[in-house]
Amino acid sequence: MSKEVQLTLSLTEQQAEFLKQFAAKQYPGAKDNLCTSYPIHVVESTTYSYIPHHEDLSDYFDDETLKFCFDEERENWFDEPHELVEEWFEYNGRDSEIPVKEYDALYGLTVESVDGKSVYVSDYESYFEVYGVENLQMAWTEKHYRPEAYFFILDEAKRYMKYQAHNLRKPSLRVFSHAAGYDNRGDIPHFWELLMKAGMQLNEIEKGVDSNV
Repeated sequence: MSKEVQLTLSLTEQQAEFLKQFAAKQYPGAKDNLCTSYPIHVVESTTYSYIPHHEDLSDYFDDETLKFCFDEERENWFDEPHELVEEWFEYNGRDSEIPVKEYDALYGLTVESVDGKSVYVSDYESYFEVYGVENLQMAWTEKHYRPEAYFFILDEAKRYMKYQAHNLRKPSLRVFSHAAGYDNRGDIPHFWELLMKAGMQLNEIEKGVDSNV
């Protein structure tokens, strides 16, 4: 049987408040644990990797992840080909001499381009040729999440996500709650339980004070 050790600590007001909040909201089985054991809540931002488009790779990637770009810095990517075309004309300060239609509406057709040439639309490159788009780049994207900050209390993670939103990558910010791991016998469960015990005791003391008022 393990022997208990009595320990007296001095806490700052903020430390005490965090412990009480932790015990009140993250106790075993609490909804803020999000069905995890000994959760650590992580604020994550979105990053992307780009795989240049090539017909030989088409069978290995989903076209739903294909994006389109024309700017030199490769910063503004579009989900739909017609969105890029519309931006292309706006960027160049001109109107299209022909209606801008979606890719599926022109696929398999021979149409007259803005340059007066007949173009058979058989792929994305020929679609953009119709509208005279230059400096075209196409790439498949893979989304990744990068950890930004770690929290014991879910509400604190959400609060951080709001006040740091201007510094974090958008559009996809999220809080992801990680469990300590299956049958984790390392340090996280022990420290987690220690904090929980301290917070519960502080809440019990506070209740006792309130009941004596």
